[in-house]
Amino acid sequence: MGGQDWRRVAFALVAAGWGANQFAPMLLVYRAERGLTEQSVTGIFAVYVAGLVPALLLAAWWSQTHGKRPMLRISTVLMLLGSLLLLVGADAPWLLFVGRVVGGVGIGFAMGPGTAWLKDLSVGELPGTGARRAALALTAGFALGPLAAGLLAQWLPGPLVLTYAVHLVVQAIATVLVWNVPEDARGDGPTPSVGRVVRHVTSPWFLRLVLLTAPWVFGCASVSFAVMPSVIGPLPGLPRVAAAGALAGLTLGTSVLLQPSMKRWATSHPGRVTGLGMGVTAVGMGLATAASLAPAWWWLPLIAVELGSAHGLVLVGCMTTVELNTPSELMAATTAVTYCLTYIGFLSPWVIAVLSLVGPPWLALAAGAGIALVTTVWVAAQRAPTG
Repeated sequence: MGGQDWRRVAFALVAAGWGANQFAPMLLVYRAERGLTEQSVTGIFAVYVAGLVPALLLAAWWSQTHGKRPMLRISTVLMLLGSLLLLVGADAPWLLFVGRVVGGVGIGFAMGPGTAWLKDLSVGELPGTGARRAALALTAGFALGPLAAGLLAQWLPGPLVLTYAVHLVVQAIATVLVWNVPEDARGDGPTPSVGRVVRHVTSPWFLRLVLLTAPWVFGCASVSFAVMPSVIGPLPGLPRVAAAGALAGLTLGTSVLLQPSMKRWATSHPGRVTGLGMGVTAVGMGLATAASLAPAWWWLPLIAVELGSAHGLVLVGCMTTVELNTPSELMAATTAVTYCLTYIGFLSPWVIAVLSLVGPPWLALAAGAGIALVTTVWVAAQRAPTG
């Protein structure tokens, strides 16, 4: 395999992440231009997880016997179809629901096999390099999607068409680049039994360093761009749609900028990277609590940088820990389980909203800060896994 083939696979992950997260700032546009209710747009936003989770698990198993390249091929086609459905569905909410589910299945087929494939394509480099490349590529896509969508929807005509048309171009390029990337073998051998995977993801190292921390990856990020704007209010001088995209871009963009610097440290001390990330999370949740008590617009970028840093640290720590302790034949399945755990974090805005029905928002945010602090102490007390 060529030494630069990993870049083509990484670009496919960027494009998939872009398509998966481009819908976030569009919630405001559908409310304003199509009069959709809050329940409708948040339902369309959330339904994508219904496609993502089963696809993550299925693709992880199928890639063992059919190879990783076919999974990425399926992903690119589904991501194209998902954006096309969103593009033509502006006046048909049911098409938006279908498009989001299709996009969820598409990103699900990319994440586990893509991460495992990048591990294969990074042989000969520092251990953990493949996992970090995958985490960086996905995070870059997750950041670029809402940033581009917010800017396009705010200042250019036809936002309900142009936003998705731009992603279609990006995704088409990714499809061409990844389609014929060579793969050493058709798969990693026989599909591992469910029992073997379950035993692996219930190993002490996974329970100590991944299970309790992975949900914070998107838990802290979604607090930044999905909770705090409603608690504090919009950024002054910046229209709401652009601000929503910019805040998501700043949060996840900070993660993108931070992740490469963790390369060597994460290889030697993945648990410490995870512990540091949890400590940064606790501080970020503490800042969010203070912001809810004394609202001011300048809290928003400060919290975005803090919780974006937490996102990057916890993600790199978890994924590097997984790669260093997982055999090749279990890599796709273990990665899929890990990503499923990270997506639990998307429930955090809903949990905070429910708790806010019985008390002020700062109580829910303070509870989150306390849980993050306890988790930090727990992770710091753990011994490094032996592999």
